[in-house]
Amino acid sequence: MFESVRSLRPAWIGFGWFIAVALTSLLVFVLTVVDFIQPEAPTEGMGVAVALMVGFLVAGFFVGTRVNAAPILHSLAMGLLSVVVWLGLNLFVGEDAGDAMDTFSGGVAGSLLALQIASTIVGARAGVRFARRAGAAG
Repeated sequence: MFESVRSLRPAWIGFGWFIAVALTSLLVFVLTVVDFIQPEAPTEGMGVAVALMVGFLVAGFFVGTRVNAAPILHSLAMGLLSVVVWLGLNLFVGEDAGDAMDTFSGGVAGSLLALQIASTIVGARAGVRFARRAGAAG
């Protein structure tokens, strides 16, 4: 596979990120309804990590099949978009800096971001391979 910055499609990065966040939110909601995640539980639990992994894996697969190029760069860009959105939300509508630092540690945030990027890379690479095999067979 050939990775090039010219192969990046910003619209698909944004759309894929939106799909991933929507799927992750849906999975967290479903896991909360079936009492796998407690509503008062901390956000770094196993259920949240599994929902994040599945949501971004499926979104990565979708973006990989649609773009059919540069799966790793698209995945890294989706991770960077998560950081930009998180930073923007915290700057414009977030809590005080003193309260925000107590709720979420940097190690947990970095681990969840790494999980998000890794699962998106796996999904996007599988999507590109799936699309290329389907194109070769048809």
